[in-house]
Amino acid sequence: MLRVKRTTIALYCLPMVLAIGLINMFPILYTLDISFTNKSLFHLDDYHFVGLHNYQTNLLNLGGDFYYVLGITILYVIICVALFLVVGLATAMALNNKQIRWLPFWRLALILPWAVPSVITALIWKFLFNYDFGTYNKLIRVVFGAKAGVPWLTNGTAAFLAVVLVNLWLSYPFFTVVILGALQSVPEELNEAAAVDGANVWQRFSNITLPLLRPAITPATVLSAITTFQMFVTVYLITSGGPITSALKPGATSFVMIYVYNKLFGDTAGNPLYGRIASLAVILFAIILTLTILSLRATNVGSGAAKTAKGAGA
Repeated sequence: MLRVKRTTIALYCLPMVLAIGLINMFPILYTLDISFTNKSLFHLDDYHFVGLHNYQTNLLNLGGDFYYVLGITILYVIICVALFLVVGLATAMALNNKQIRWLPFWRLALILPWAVPSVITALIWKFLFNYDFGTYNKLIRVVFGAKAGVPWLTNGTAAFLAVVLVNLWLSYPFFTVVILGALQSVPEELNEAAAVDGANVWQRFSNITLPLLRPAITPATVLSAITTFQMFVTVYLITSGGPITSALKPGATSFVMIYVYNKLFGDTAGNPLYGRIASLAVILFAIILTLTILSLRATNVGSGAAKTAKGAGA
């Protein structure tokens, strides 16, 4: 058996540890540090410690931007994940039907949106949503007349719906792949036996197929929810967080990551309050970390992996 000294192992691991420390830990610790200060564009060098003032400003102001932005982001996550699940399940069950002709082609076509870079997809969809020459409004005008059209990117509700549709287009193939793999592992004998006993299609799906799919669906749902909560590039390229419907609150699609970016680098960021924005970032980090830990415990992902490893070792 080959033996390696601990110092040799440490030297091999040192580049990785340094990279993690510089790329991951340093920004987190630096953000945490300035969140307790009044650092801003006008106080880059002479800022000072203000304690929990920034956190109190964000959390105790119930009518402020924080709760509005957090609320529309949570609503966006709930709607998107629900649609991911429904569309992904429907497409997976269709692709699992061996009676469909040209099945390899349809599998490739339905998974294709997942392979296209999100930046390209966002720009294409932004063109499709254009009020004057976008494809969707041209189709609407063919049916309802030359003056018809939906203000996809200038109306708050329409813009919110638009970014939901784009995210659905980008993300449902992930659920399709996960659920399709789980469907192909469901023994056909179970459904055949249930059919012999008189169970209809819905009863076989709800009592046999769906419970067997749950171990695959649950982690995918948790992962997609966390990813959607942090979405930035796609929504920013389409709406930039707008449209602004009121001077007293952020835009209709100003989700948490876009809101933070606009406050720091947006056109209206005259005096970025780095300390206050840093405290907001820390709060969001704590929320995501807490939800991740709770979801892992609720889904028993860690214990399931441990049991699998233990069984393999035995």
